[in-house]
Amino acid sequence: MKHPIHHRKEARGFSLIEVLVVMAILATIMALVAKNVFKGKEKANWQAAKIQVGKLEQAAQEFYLDTGHLPNSPEDLVRDTGDSMWSGPYVKEKMLKDPWGQPITMREGDSEIIFCSYGKDKSPGGSKYDADVCSNE
Repeated sequence: MKHPIHHRKEARGFSLIEVLVVMAILATIMALVAKNVFKGKEKANWQAAKIQVGKLEQAAQEFYLDTGHLPNSPEDLVRDTGDSMWSGPYVKEKMLKDPWGQPITMREGDSEIIFCSYGKDKSPGGSKYDADVCSNE
């Protein structure tokens, strides 16, 4: 009597090639999505810096109205300067750093104080999201 030969059932699963192809497709999709997400974050940081320097300019004007003189540094907006008319803090201390973690600079213009963030590249000049963000612009 012959013994029946048991044939192996067909493998039920994916081959290594199929798994690698799917992983490559997923990696490509994730790279495209990540690029757009990070681009959006850069734009949001730049816009936040624009709003921030505007608020600092307003705080400097309030400081001037209270004390009769302009602040000597951004820190004067959060720490008591010893002036009897100082009514601060005018902003929270975290407002003195831009969205990239760098201190906001302050300089005197013709008849105003100008607050600036150097942007994503953290150095003067630049273009697009590396451009300086200043309150007089």
